Amino acid sequence: MFSYEARIKAVNLLIQYDMSYTDVVHELEYPSKMALRKWYEEYQEYGDLHDKYNKKPKYSEEEKHVAVKYYLEHGKSVARTVKKLGYPCRPELDTWIIEIAPVQKRHCRSGGRVVKYTRCVFH
Repeated sequence: MFSYEARIKAVNLLIQYDMSYTDVVHELEYPSKMALRKWYEEYQEYGDLHDKYNKKPKYSEEEKHVAVKYYLEHGKSVARTVKKLGYPCRPELDTWIIEIAPVQKRHCRSGGRVVKYTRCVFH
């Protein structure tokens, strides 16, 4: 991701260089020609570039609560919940559970020590 300043500098240079995408990319060593083209199109349409990226959340709060509720009511299995609902991925569901019901989160017990047995010697 490039800062607003870096993007506006590239667009202004593009205009200064009579729309020579290659010269701008060569001089600045960023961005790709396609990214520069998109920035210029945005500049032409709105008269400026957006300052920040406002990424819309992929899942609503209601969807998060539905998933966590299913997890809690059906054996606290992340894998089962993801398989049944079809969303989200396991790490994301883990994050939601910790966020919404941290006390209810079941933790994986693997990775413990291996039991070591003494050797039996038969004569």
